[in-house]
Amino acid sequence: MPNKMKNAVREYKDKHIDMEKLAGKIEEFFKNEKFKVQSVTHPKGTIIQAQKTGLLRTIIAADQSLTVTITGTPDDLTIRIGVAAWLKDLGIAAAEGLLVTPLLLFIEVPESLWVFEVEHNLWKYIEEQINLDL
Repeated sequence: MPNKMKNAVREYKDKHIDMEKLAGKIEEFFKNEKFKVQSVTHPKGTIIQAQKTGLLRTIIAADQSLTVTITGTPDDLTIRIGVAAWLKDLGIAAAEGLLVTPLLLFIEVPESLWVFEVEHNLWKYIEEQINLDL
């Protein structure tokens, strides 16, 4: 039976991270990988959703996306990556819900090598950006 993925979480303490710049870099990562991207910034953080179009869209259902949430402060930052429903209107109300209760809104899907590879590459990219002193 395949493992289930809700989300992966990493915390960064005392790094002085420019959260807005990091969110922009994550969007850039997805766009360079040919994903459709949407994002919203809220006082509690930022949500970035990325959806692959074309053939790979059928691997992850059409209404699902890789979703990244960035919450906290520049010195106490939490980043979550998981699969969540593509929000047709990624507005403030949706952002509030996803930023406040992320574990309830991330959905369980069978892990695929593709999802694992994208998540792995994204974490590597985020770590590189943080080490470049965002």
